[in-house]
Amino acid sequence: MRKLTVKRNKSFVGCLNKAKIYIEDSASKELIINNVPCRKLGNLKNNEEKTFDIGNEEAKVFVIFDKISKDIYNDCYQLPAGEADIFLSGQNKFNLANGNSFVFDNNPTALRGAQKQSKKGLVAFIVSIIVGAVIGFTISYFMHSDPKVEPKTFDDNGMSITLTNEFSKVEVEERTNCYGSEKVAVLALKEDFSLVEGFSDYTLEQYRDLVVENNSSLSSVELKETEGLLGFEYDFYNADADKTLRYFSYVYKADDAFWMVQFATETKYVEELSPKIIKWAKSVTFE
Repeated sequence: MRKLTVKRNKSFVGCLNKAKIYIEDSASKELIINNVPCRKLGNLKNNEEKTFDIGNEEAKVFVIFDKISKDIYNDCYQLPAGEADIFLSGQNKFNLANGNSFVFDNNPTALRGAQKQSKKGLVAFIVSIIVGAVIGFTISYFMHSDPKVEPKTFDDNGMSITLTNEFSKVEVEERTNCYGSEKVAVLALKEDFSLVEGFSDYTLEQYRDLVVENNSSLSSVELKETEGLLGFEYDFYNADADKTLRYFSYVYKADDAFWMVQFATETKYVEELSPKIIKWAKSVTFE
């Protein structure tokens, strides 16, 4: 036996999500990642380090964040056979192409799911935020509009937003809050100030620009300021559903964190829903 130590370096990217550490194990049926049978070693929170007992044989180590996207958004490190203890480190990095996922430092093999599964990655929604939108829309298609539409306020995790009674709260892994209706998915992500020293000194413009500049897939987005709301918009084609979605993304600064709230809808509904989305976005407040 030997020791494997994995350090998740501090980063505000994906900070709220636990990294799940799996190791290749041919005798295990716990989880299959990229056709490799694996067993779970444990979870890592942001800026956490843990040590695990592993065998001396060569094996792949995977870091994932949920079972839904495990074959698309993962990083893999090939451990050599031997008896010496091993130390690995890495962190979540801004990259929409691989869902802002964990990336190992100094990885000689670089067997990343986003690279190996590039076709799937293009079909999937960008970022884990947008992975959540897939789930939100899948659920929303089974919802039915109330014939009498009335305002409805949702208060969750320190955030309040007034939508309508057409919406329902949806539990989506890796998202702080999520709500869905027949035509719209609302996805909210909180990035706490404590994640990075000096983060609270960022302005809203700096936070928005940081998100956009560090995601190559957002290089052509339209930066906007609408009725006091700061954000950006972009379209994304979902090949599986054969639908193009418009994402209205807005950033907010609360007392303890930055938030990003996205409203996603099919482009055919944009003209109808744009005024409503602005109204909903302006209703967002924080405790």
